[in-house]
Amino acid sequence: MAINSRSLARNGNMRFYVYTAPSVEPITVSEVKTFARIDGSDEDTLIGTFITAARQACEQFLRRAILEQTIRCKFDFWPDYPIELPRPPVISITQVGMVDESDTVTVYGASSYYLITDDMVPRLAIRQTSNVPQNSDRDYAGYIIDYKAGYGSTAASVPEQIKTGLKLWTTDIYENRVVRETPPPEAWAVLNPYRVIKI
Repeated sequence: MAINSRSLARNGNMRFYVYTAPSVEPITVSEVKTFARIDGSDEDTLIGTFITAARQACEQFLRRAILEQTIRCKFDFWPDYPIELPRPPVISITQVGMVDESDTVTVYGASSYYLITDDMVPRLAIRQTSNVPQNSDRDYAGYIIDYKAGYGSTAASVPEQIKTGLKLWTTDIYENRVVRETPPPEAWAVLNPYRVIKI
């Protein structure tokens, strides 16, 4: 039985996840060691894992993608409103598609939609001259949007203030061996101006 869209959420019951992770991190082990005054190299590998953990926690806190990654959004029905895309900034849309029950994707034409990026939360909208995507083959998770998000593909593209916050956060993980869900106090003030707030 088909889903009654009027009984469901405004965002089409969207879920999203990182489909392709960043290929590099925004800060290096040597930068953290210099910042935190860590000597020796015995824990270099561990510090590297702490950097990744800090970056992932920071992305959760900021509601932003820091370095280029592919985000996949899945939803059950196409909303009547422009779709808010999580984890800005959005670099480009990779594909919009309908998925059948064999997980085969039918790509929706790129000329039928456009990206609105002048708001804090980017949105994808269907052009007035186009029909919204239709999927009669699958009731749940039948629509996807893939897009590249982040400040860029290299550490140089990341704002210095965010990198400073990551050094503080990574140092806190190193010293306490705990990954906080929110920034340590010394990093909060540095990172908070970049946090995405929905109005």
